[in-house]
Amino acid sequence: MKNHIFLLSASDRFNYGDVLFPIVAKHELEKLGDFEFRNIATIASDLAECGALATESYKALLDYQNLPDNSTLIVAGGEVLTANWSRLISFTSEFYHQMYEKHSSTRLENIAKHRFGDNQLAYPFVPAAEPLLAKVKLVFHAVGGGPTHKLPEQEEVKRSVEAARYFSVRERDTRRWIANHYEQQVSLVPDSVMVLSDMHPKSSLPSPNESEYACIQFGFLKSQHRLPDVLKELKTIHQQQKLAIGLLSIGNCPGHDDMKSVEWIIQHADFPVFTLPSDSINAITASIAHAKIFIGTSLHGVIVSLSYGNPFVAVNKKIRKIEAYTQAWAPEYLKGSVDFNQIAQTVAERLNQHKGYLPFVANQKNMVRKSFAKIASIAMQ
Repeated sequence: MKNHIFLLSASDRFNYGDVLFPIVAKHELEKLGDFEFRNIATIASDLAECGALATESYKALLDYQNLPDNSTLIVAGGEVLTANWSRLISFTSEFYHQMYEKHSSTRLENIAKHRFGDNQLAYPFVPAAEPLLAKVKLVFHAVGGGPTHKLPEQEEVKRSVEAARYFSVRERDTRRWIANHYEQQVSLVPDSVMVLSDMHPKSSLPSPNESEYACIQFGFLKSQHRLPDVLKELKTIHQQQKLAIGLLSIGNCPGHDDMKSVEWIIQHADFPVFTLPSDSINAITASIAHAKIFIGTSLHGVIVSLSYGNPFVAVNKKIRKIEAYTQAWAPEYLKGSVDFNQIAQTVAERLNQHKGYLPFVANQKNMVRKSFAKIASIAMQ
């Protein structure tokens, strides 16, 4: 008899890291047991063209009569703890994004909560509905996120967190929050995507460019007012490091819009740049894997660079999750983020310091696989 596993993540929009979580989890867990997988997100989606797994809507989890007893529900990763319904839904379509931008409010949140979650949960990725917890073994795997300050919802979060059979987080800030507020043992585990370079070795991925290049990615909302600074820094990198400048779009959904940054740089550059392919998961992975260095605002651009043992420069000190993650898991010379006007100098320093760190990577992959083994043992109980 197969054991049922529900994978829950924000994989219903083409945002690189989010769509990778269920793919990696399924790949690792199916090596450890005979499981039947169902992939759940806030809405039903089919992003097969980009290589993602199809998703069922959240309401599949709330159909308690048809939910197999003793199933395992895995919150599969990401900055998801206490992420609210309306914000998450806004990333799934341009219509919902415009609604959120114009009408974000408690009323809109209540509408989204009712429409997409039957008004049963305050937060989709902190499952706390009692009929659901009675049916499933709950697991949180290498998640991130922060606390809620609303008292009724704090009780709901407490019920979910303390019901978990296994709770792992990917950085220390989240671990500290959980440990300080809830009766739950918390494990610190690298992001599951660290194993991606084993799933897709660099040698199996075609290089997108004949010459050495820097892979450049900037989330538009996180950098739109600093793109002139970015452009100046990229020109310096091209001149000093003799690297081609490849522009990559990782966030390809509303509210991320990396392609807007790509288009702005192309329009304003007075030096050679080219566009890296970004129409599929594997194309993005190849662009990062073969780069001489990754530069950008994407946490999973950083994590995939780590997986392949490549140097990187994370940009924008205001992006807390990158600062927290690199402090926990990056080699010393790659920790932390830099400001927009420090990019070229930091690239020079890090390329000069880079000597490879594959044993460091192997240790983290081993930690991820031990975490999956623990999850598999829970699912088979």
